[in-house]
Amino acid sequence: MRARKLLAYFAIYFLWGGSFLGIREVVAVAPPFFAAAFRFFLAGVVLISFARVRGLGGITRKQWLGTALLGLIMFTCEYACLFWAEQRISSGIASVISATIPVWIFAGEVFLLRTQRITGISLGGITLGFLGVVVLTWQSVQAGPLGSATAMLVALAGTFCWSGGTLLSRRLKLPASRVVSAGWQMTTGGVMLFLLAGATGEFRHLPPSAVAGSPRVVLSMAYLIVFASILAFTAYVWLLEHEPVGRVASYAYVNPVVALAVGAWLAGERLTLLQLLGCGLVLLGVFATLRGKGSAPVKSTATPAKSAG
Repeated sequence: MRARKLLAYFAIYFLWGGSFLGIREVVAVAPPFFAAAFRFFLAGVVLISFARVRGLGGITRKQWLGTALLGLIMFTCEYACLFWAEQRISSGIASVISATIPVWIFAGEVFLLRTQRITGISLGGITLGFLGVVVLTWQSVQAGPLGSATAMLVALAGTFCWSGGTLLSRRLKLPASRVVSAGWQMTTGGVMLFLLAGATGEFRHLPPSAVAGSPRVVLSMAYLIVFASILAFTAYVWLLEHEPVGRVASYAYVNPVVALAVGAWLAGERLTLLQLLGCGLVLLGVFATLRGKGSAPVKSTATPAKSAG
């Protein structure tokens, strides 16, 4: 059991952390909406097939409508923003922006759902997370080679979509199995991403190399589908059933560290001192928010609030 837990933590720490560079490698060649659609449609179909083989339960019409709505908000909207933004910002910066998701979810629980009580530590965490985003955005305005302020704001908008979907999921009728729920969310989100790709003309500008002509893109996409979407998610679900939620949530501030290190090592991404300061503020804010968060009931069938790409 101990070895299995270590492997599961390795998956959510490192496989999710490395997914941001995988996205950047893919969108350097393939159109962003098509790439996101391809990733999640295939991953969703695999999860649904796995659930059927394991007898994890089916899905009713009402449950399907709930998963389709979350697929639109949490996969179509969030990942359309993230994949588009990673054409213009570094994978490390994208991971730090995504790491703010637990902060926005907690803010929603406090101010919208009123299921959490604000504490001094958690309020400080929300403040630090916001300041970190401001610092990163300001630095990008100052002509940083790692991206543009517009792309950062789009990536931030994506985190709001995921956070809002997570809060909404607690009010929807969803399948009892997390795997079934996530599988249908990924599949429907992928279908809608394909529609978005068609509406924006991506199919007319899809070079053959984007699909099969570039080994680097093929390997990156395979990583995103198999390791980041299927294996890491399965490990995450298993950990939620065997470990304290607060401990599992530690991936939220480990993923960006891994992404920054991988980006610097494999892609030569370098950050300025001001960007490092912004990243530090965000990570400290996420840590403080999670530490100061009180206990509150969370619907077990909701898609997990994660920071991974």
